[in-house]
Amino acid sequence: MRVMVTTSRMPFAVDEIRKLGEAGNEVTAVDTFAAAPGSHSRGATRHVEVPPPAQETAAFVDAVADAVERYQIEWVLPAFEEVFYLAAHRDRFPDGTELFFPDFETLRRVHDKVTFTDLCRQLDLPVAESVVATNPEELRAAVGRFDHWFARAAYGRGGLNILTNTGELAGEGSLDDAVPTPDDPWICQEFLEGVDRCSWSVVHHGEVVLHSTYEHPLTIDGRGGIVFESVDAPETLAAAQAVARELDWHGQISMDFLRTEDGVHHVVECNPRPTDGCTLATASEFELALFGEVPPEPVVVPAGRKTEIGEAVLRDVLEHLGRAARDLQAADNATDVYAAPGDHLPLLYTVFSLRHVHAYRRALGLHHRSHNDLVASQFFDVSWDGTPIA
Repeated sequence: MRVMVTTSRMPFAVDEIRKLGEAGNEVTAVDTFAAAPGSHSRGATRHVEVPPPAQETAAFVDAVADAVERYQIEWVLPAFEEVFYLAAHRDRFPDGTELFFPDFETLRRVHDKVTFTDLCRQLDLPVAESVVATNPEELRAAVGRFDHWFARAAYGRGGLNILTNTGELAGEGSLDDAVPTPDDPWICQEFLEGVDRCSWSVVHHGEVVLHSTYEHPLTIDGRGGIVFESVDAPETLAAAQAVARELDWHGQISMDFLRTEDGVHHVVECNPRPTDGCTLATASEFELALFGEVPPEPVVVPAGRKTEIGEAVLRDVLEHLGRAARDLQAADNATDVYAAPGDHLPLLYTVFSLRHVHAYRRALGLHHRSHNDLVASQFFDVSWDGTPIA
């Protein structure tokens, strides 16, 4: 199969490129800069550099469509929010090309945390009590309703645009920094104590065919996970299947949950794309999920598999020597996403790709380093914040 994977910088893109190549597919890796780590995986047949979708949408779509025609691509697999720009211009691609993602409106409905929360309530899926704020005054009133609260921008991602008065991230930001609007609202929810769990699914026309649920034995700065371990949680499969069937989903979909002490899995948000859960599936599981027949029951990744972003674990150890033993225990027996056996160039290119991140830091005018700014810069040219796409 001739497959294109876009935004090849992402760790889950590296993983999917490697697995697709291992299974014998011809993989074209695409990103906005040449040093994107996944573009240099052994799984990639070639890599293509394209304009940034967030800043040069028309040129981006043209470049991707041209590459699809040039290399006779049969499947297009987006790995991040460039999927919105591709979905908004589906008619630009040749007939017969499998665009493995839903239409734009379906993507938007689950990406927007407000409309996704409404959808979950319609489906009787557990969600925390929440209030929507469309201006700063409403946000202040919303947080006042809860002793412990958690507020997020409707189109935030990657642990960004978050405010809370409870837990590890308490006090990191100020309500004065949040400016909700009717077009860019915030959602404030009761802060629930529990364990973060995430899921990732491959879905064909409303039916989940491959599913993994995972926890983060180790996170960085209380935000994104850097170690991923599969767990048994039929509740997340049921939730993913309910959403997939309701929306006739076709593509990859990922969801976040908060498991409280009573065992209830409260749905937190949805990412209409792959996340690190894909790293816990085998190459054959992923290959069959994409290109094989839909099985009678979903294939579920068994508990106990573990992967890591090794360089992030090492950085955390060096920055926090007092918790080195804990970090190393959390990562014990994990497979490195960027440095799989026989495929080490993606790890090397994580270093080279820092030039891209720093370039966008300068473009954003970010002069003081922080984890938040670094993450925002990494996503800067491939994210979508809800604004109209031309």
